[in-house]
Amino acid sequence: MTTTTNTAFPTIFDDSWRGFGGIHGGLVVAALLRGAAGALDATPIAVTAHLYAPVPAGPFTVDAEVLRGGRSAGVRTRLGEAATAVVRLARTPDTTLRWPPGPAAVSEVDPESLPPLEIPVDFVPFSQYLDIRPINSARPFAGGETPEFDVWIRLTADIDFAPQELAAVLLDALPPGLYATRTAPVPIPTIEFSAHFPPAAPASRWYRLRHRTVWATDDLCVDEAELHTATGELAGQARQLRRILGGTTTKEQS
Repeated sequence: MTTTTNTAFPTIFDDSWRGFGGIHGGLVVAALLRGAAGALDATPIAVTAHLYAPVPAGPFTVDAEVLRGGRSAGVRTRLGEAATAVVRLARTPDTTLRWPPGPAAVSEVDPESLPPLEIPVDFVPFSQYLDIRPINSARPFAGGETPEFDVWIRLTADIDFAPQELAAVLLDALPPGLYATRTAPVPIPTIEFSAHFPPAAPASRWYRLRHRTVWATDDLCVDEAELHTATGELAGQARQLRRILGGTTTKEQS
């Protein structure tokens, strides 16, 4: 039987977590994941979220509707009219990965030996909770050739996130890949966010995050991101459909 449960988290969306116009999208997805996990007392393994409008700071309620129980559990969560998600969950997830057979190669450079990426807090307030150490040469608005960021990243906020919630926040932490090729900012909001979370990833202080634009037109683009622990275990993968509100995708703007 389908049931509906409502859960309120009135302190999650602090104004300091604003991104471009509204609360950081990764935090919104994390809240939708938390609502789904609470509805079934299960572990999220996949999410597809649709983001319709900026989410303001302040109290909110996540509505959770159980679509299916059992081994193929699914929950639909909603945050008012601003965001919805369908979350797939596992009650007793297998934590032994059969593939890949071992951790991926990670950068041997100590993250704390690299200079941090400075993002103006007044431009993106939630950046105050991130410590980002670029590995490749890409920087926002540097007019580079490749729309791809490769960084070490960690969250400095003192919030008790579940592993999948933390992965959602970090997978959406970097700017659009196109920003690496542009010389000036334009709004490129996410309108759909999909992610998968392997249940075997251990906790990690630092994560390696690769984030790139895989295709773009003048109006739309798709970014994909891959998150690994400091020892190379896969912690999450995501794809985002974004709308480009500033016109042409070329790096030099008229």
